[in-house]
Amino acid sequence: MRRTCWTLALAGLLLAPASARAGDPTGLWWADGGAAQVEIARCGEALCGEVVWLRSPFDLNGCPLRDEKNPDPELRGRDVLGLQLLHGLRASDASRKEWKGGRIYDPGAGRTYRATLRMEGPDRLKLRGYLGIRLLGRTTDWIRVREEMQCRETI
Repeated sequence: MRRTCWTLALAGLLLAPASARAGDPTGLWWADGGAAQVEIARCGEALCGEVVWLRSPFDLNGCPLRDEKNPDPELRGRDVLGLQLLHGLRASDASRKEWKGGRIYDPGAGRTYRATLRMEGPDRLKLRGYLGIRLLGRTTDWIRVREEMQCRETI
């Protein structure tokens, strides 16, 4: 009996979040092939995203990774960890599977691009950053971070 209860409880935990998350881009996502975790959250009517974990949070000198390529010299000293990369993404339809009108900042290049986000299922999204028209850009796949893989602290 005890084993059955645990099996049912585990099944409930695994199934409930997937159905609740379908089409919902909020939560933790692996970005840049696993180099970072970005937390996407609601910011009013729009979505925003912040770097909450980095695989390599330090530069070659052992100092925290900074936004060194930012075109604004006053912002070059801010940490990449905690940096808001996404902002202004708004749902483009009632299904909330596609979000448009936002911006994404790339600290590696120091550039800000227009952005769109499309849900490809409960645990996968496609994020496109582009200049001017969508044809001139790049699409990256982000995968939702499973609970056991959530990393909120660095050394």
